[in-house]
Amino acid sequence: MLHQEEPPSLATAKDSPDGSAGLARNQIGVLGIVFFVVAAAAPLTVVVALFPVIIGAGNGIGIAGAFVVVALVLTVFSVGYVAMSRHITNAGAFYAFITRGLGRPLGLGSASLAIFAYNAIQLGVIGGFGYYAAEFASKHTGVDVPWWVFSFIAMGASLFLGVRQIHAGARVLAVLLTLETVIILVLNVGILFNSPTPVGDYSFEPFAPSAVFAGAIGVALMFAHASFIGFEGTAIYGEEAKDPKRTIPRATYTSVIFMGVFYAVTAFLIVNSVGIDDIAGLTESEGGNLVFAVSDRVLGPIGTEAFQLFVISSLFAAILTFHNNVARYLYSLGRQGLVWSRLGTTHPTRQSPAVACYVQIAMVATVVAVFAILGLDPYTTLFTWWTGVGAAGIILLQTIASVAIFVFFRRSKVDKRPWNTFIAPLLGVAGLMPFLWYAVTGMDVLLGGGGWLQFTFTVMLFASLAIGVIGAYVIKARSPQRYEQLSSTLGDRI
Repeated sequence: MLHQEEPPSLATAKDSPDGSAGLARNQIGVLGIVFFVVAAAAPLTVVVALFPVIIGAGNGIGIAGAFVVVALVLTVFSVGYVAMSRHITNAGAFYAFITRGLGRPLGLGSASLAIFAYNAIQLGVIGGFGYYAAEFASKHTGVDVPWWVFSFIAMGASLFLGVRQIHAGARVLAVLLTLETVIILVLNVGILFNSPTPVGDYSFEPFAPSAVFAGAIGVALMFAHASFIGFEGTAIYGEEAKDPKRTIPRATYTSVIFMGVFYAVTAFLIVNSVGIDDIAGLTESEGGNLVFAVSDRVLGPIGTEAFQLFVISSLFAAILTFHNNVARYLYSLGRQGLVWSRLGTTHPTRQSPAVACYVQIAMVATVVAVFAILGLDPYTTLFTWWTGVGAAGIILLQTIASVAIFVFFRRSKVDKRPWNTFIAPLLGVAGLMPFLWYAVTGMDVLLGGGGWLQFTFTVMLFASLAIGVIGAYVIKARSPQRYEQLSSTLGDRI
């Protein structure tokens, strides 16, 4: 690959995979990465916004078991993912893994799909942030500020933190994630000590197979899986991690297990607090205010106010995380000369992917501006549509990655552990395939509507993958030398 001389304002380093501009090393440890990936899932937003959907439109009281099922599948997926991260350290993550396993065309296709999916989810979260922030401000000040004002403030703040070194964002996320985790724990403790249903009468039926696989199990699994999105981002921070060969595996397993236990226990307590015979009725009457209704019962109005405030901070934490994820994908592609080369440069002193950060914010800000100009509702359109298609994109990426990991270890022979490199990747594919099927065929549920909307977003999903695949063949035809170098600049030599 040909390297152009960069202006002096852009840093270059010799320790990046391809010898070009390098990210700052040894910046973040296990807990820092866990903060980033768990913050992306926005646990408080999951509890407030997705629990009612899973209970009302999914498998009802079996919600707790649904989280256990998804956590088990993703833990198995993580085994192969972690094994491969020991051999490839690259900010492109899925792109690097899939290129190594399935070749350059699917690798580039996965990169464009990842950029689309993460941008889509961030767009949805930005819309949700604007919606909840505007509602909260109006309720407490009486002033109606347009939702997009808050959305642009959030984007500006995430850009400011993004261009700084990664540990700056990690500190902010540590505070925000701690706050939202604490408020959920307070709710759980409140349920245990102040629930209308005595603890002695709690039922473990929410974990029974007859309850877990009842009702619309596809809907339950789709939204439960969406609640974990972001955990796969551990590998994205490999180049900036302290001792990535140990840090990435620990952060990955910690994130999945923490979220699985946290969601399952919280769902179990909420269902039993209301009563397994009454939860469906309360969900139907309260809708998205279900958790607020439970909070009113066990914590009182002050607790509910705290929930409404911390939902906003939870969404900002997710915005910041997805901003960092997309910026690093853009940086990885720019570093290889596959897109605008300046995307692959870093800040002269902070060694952050500054140009990629600016471009990423510009991409989502443009879409937000269009929705604002058209006067579309930020929750029912921006939040619902884009998080839906983004979630489907991540499931597709994980499925392709599982196949790539299996193939990689069959070809390379660098790791011959049967469970880690053969059995777990195959089980990961088997476990993710139903999720993918439900996500694609049930896109109308994720989007909140079918018809032209479902068709448009389904086409966008697969087109984002096809663009990268086609782009790889264009590069192969126009610049064979650059095409051949794609697999040799992805990270560690094996």
